Amino acid sequence: MFKRYDQKQQFLLPFNLEEFVPENHIARVLNDIIDVIDINSIESTYSEEGCPAYHPRLLLKILLYGYLINIRSSRKIEQMTQTDTAFMYLAAMQKPDFHTICRFRSTHLGPIKEIFSQVVTFCKEMDLIGSSISIDGTKVKANASPRQSKSSDALEKEIDKILKESIETDKHEDEIYGDSTPYQIPEELVDKKKRLEKIKAAKKKLDEEKLKKVNITDNDARIMKHKDGSKKPSYNCQVAVDEKEQIIVAADVVNEENDLHQMEPMIQNVKNTLGYKPTIVLADAGYFSYDNVEFLLNEEIDAYIPDNFYEVEKRGKSKKFRKSLFTYDEKKDCYYCPAAFEIPFTRIQKRKEETDLRYYVCSYCSFCVLKNACTESENRTISRDPREHLMEDMRAKLNTEEGTEQYQNRMCTVEPVFGQMKQDRGFREFLLRGKRKTKIEFVMMCTVHNISKIADFMKREGKKLKEILNMITGRGNECGNRWESVAGMAHNL
Repeated sequence: MFKRYDQKQQFLLPFNLEEFVPENHIARVLNDIIDVIDINSIESTYSEEGCPAYHPRLLLKILLYGYLINIRSSRKIEQMTQTDTAFMYLAAMQKPDFHTICRFRSTHLGPIKEIFSQVVTFCKEMDLIGSSISIDGTKVKANASPRQSKSSDALEKEIDKILKESIETDKHEDEIYGDSTPYQIPEELVDKKKRLEKIKAAKKKLDEEKLKKVNITDNDARIMKHKDGSKKPSYNCQVAVDEKEQIIVAADVVNEENDLHQMEPMIQNVKNTLGYKPTIVLADAGYFSYDNVEFLLNEEIDAYIPDNFYEVEKRGKSKKFRKSLFTYDEKKDCYYCPAAFEIPFTRIQKRKEETDLRYYVCSYCSFCVLKNACTESENRTISRDPREHLMEDMRAKLNTEEGTEQYQNRMCTVEPVFGQMKQDRGFREFLLRGKRKTKIEFVMMCTVHNISKIADFMKREGKKLKEILNMITGRGNECGNRWESVAGMAHNL
């Protein structure tokens, strides 16, 4: 015997949308959160005239849910609203076309950042955020081919080539049509004119920013080296992740390959989102600089950031005596080498836009028994930055039991976040082009990451999300007034 199987059966009562997804489905979590966030900044961009538009909450829900389950294509999302019950539930059986979905995603950077901030505020109110954050960056390939990254000379040659081909096309048309004009411009000429515009725009950007190369398809992308050694037009995606539940509390997209200049902007980003600065900051060696360490000290933030040579020297991998084996005497302004010889101050090296370096040269190397293990040069030279004590203090802190434990927490805080984005949600390449639009895409990815963390928390604790959200937002009582002020702060980010 089998259960009845009839694809043509009719139902006496219509379906309820609530029956489309299970009670514990993550689409419900996303739905409940987007239902209570403030989207006035999006609604204000719509006109009351003309044909009624799809509700922005609908578009937000299906876009974010798509990012959550590794579907980012607007065409694919359109298809899913017709075939997938979770999308049908979120869209209330409406079917916006892919043009509408794509246009909505491309035009709302400010509001998308506000929504991210409001979701972070929900996390804070649920006590999912602590006081220790890890900052890191990951390279994500731009929607552009490496072959389209060209130097100034290559761009000039292509401009000349297209102009020459255009002149030849004009001559050919003159021979055929004379003074008359065909109704339609040849398609190949239209394409060349569009490409010429792109190349000229790329050439302008290359000259203005004094770049070696620029990508014609995405002028804002830069060639960056990835972990596998490949070099691609990419963006550097920055996140600040809280240690407690791996909530992303700040996110940004930059086109600098190096992380060196991202510490201060990310700390400010965290302060803007949370309303306060973190107590502890963890970051890898890519963020170490004397400027960054000084900034964090001035902010009274307890930082754990190794310098570029910390791990090398700690593991003893250097071929010659490490600088850390030389003892600095501040009173005499000299170094003492492992053989106990005094290395006096010798000269100053001037540097542009940086503090001068002090050089110390040993005069005893020629008869030192340790010379072969120390240097291949005639004399061992040691350089010292006036702020080098900051590095020494940081190393001393990292070498403590507490410092080692704190820094190890970074690996299990921020690294899994990038793994979940790239492996679980397939976020290895941007769909959108240009720095402004890629920021929209990345902030959306960070938003759905936080929503998934909320879902995990609710499932683990066995709590009702709607009740918690109603308590946070208040729905008209004192809590509600507080939430309105929080949402208002988000508008100013």
